[in-house]
Amino acid sequence: MNIQNIGYNHSHDADFIINRPQGSGDYMLLLLKTPAIFTFAGVNQVTEPGSFILYSDYTPQFYRAYGPQFTNDWFHFRLDKPGDAALLDRLAIPKNEVIPVGDLNELSIIINNLCYEAYSLSPHKEETMELYLQLFFIKLSNRIHSAQKEVGNTHYNKMSLIRTKIYNQPFLNWTIEGLSHELTMSRSCFQHLYKDFFGVSPMADVIASRIEHAKYLLTATDISIKKIAEMSGYASEIHFMRQFKQQLGLTPTQYRAHQK
Repeated sequence: MNIQNIGYNHSHDADFIINRPQGSGDYMLLLLKTPAIFTFAGVNQVTEPGSFILYSDYTPQFYRAYGPQFTNDWFHFRLDKPGDAALLDRLAIPKNEVIPVGDLNELSIIINNLCYEAYSLSPHKEETMELYLQLFFIKLSNRIHSAQKEVGNTHYNKMSLIRTKIYNQPFLNWTIEGLSHELTMSRSCFQHLYKDFFGVSPMADVIASRIEHAKYLLTATDISIKKIAEMSGYASEIHFMRQFKQQLGLTPTQYRAHQK
């Protein structure tokens, strides 16, 4: 598989629309983080966050925002190696229809990592991206086949939405009190269920989301460290630098230098 173009956590205004009667000429995958309207054979379908669609090459693509914002992860790719098509078939990944899969966090992180690699100068970039793509589709297959089991678990679905919000908006002032209040739970119940579902504490996820966002900004932009700290949810540049080094073993400046 060969990625042609890729985007992580892209947001558009309410007037966003895609109209490609002949498709894009390649395969395209979208992770939908906000509601949208897709049109199939002239029929509109409103889709929910926590869904994906895999368009095959030359399939018509019609979709638009449904609400004040449209946010998604996406990548265009080609099946250019023996076994690529067989892998997608073996993993039973549906094409040309919107499929709900619930929590997108794990899949979105892989796309974020693919973005880093796509713009890096690593001598092993192609091999790394190939492995990430295979991992993405394996994880996607897991999500497809586990989503039905989770759909009846109201707490899981609500927690998944909260987790997606944390990763989509790491710059917000997330607190246990605010998150538990949003789900009308006690603080202790919220923290216990969150850890059971995702294997990490809520605040560990908040930190991880901020560090991931900061890594992206350090790699893809020339924004100052102070501004990146602010854009990643830190009131203090010193606190940001300390936490970044605790997580990665490098200062933000050192990390940026290693990516160039």
